[in-house]
Amino acid sequence: MFAIGIALALTTQFVAGTSAIPIHGDAEWIMRDPAIAWCCGPRECAVVPKGGVIAEGKGWRVPETGQRFYVGDPYTYWSKDNQMWWCRVKGFNGQPMHGVVQCLFVPKLGS
Repeated sequence: MFAIGIALALTTQFVAGTSAIPIHGDAEWIMRDPAIAWCCGPRECAVVPKGGVIAEGKGWRVPETGQRFYVGDPYTYWSKDNQMWWCRVKGFNGQPMHGVVQCLFVPKLGS
């Protein structure tokens, strides 16, 4: 009976302790929005590094993958913090953030 009490106490403490931990760091806003949470998991979203995405015409191109994104496309969204973000899946090498860009979050026009 004593062991069950300790297990329950530890489980409660673990669950309560993890609820305060940000689920996604700086990109938490992505995972908390039900409309876009499907885009990525905790290790798949990051601010786009310099040169990672290039503005071209009415959209953006990812030089590494050749992908193109346009406003209004199903995988292009407005960024909530006016930074450019991407969600990338694992690459062929199994490394996170080395695969295709699943979603691109761009600053609102004129920002």
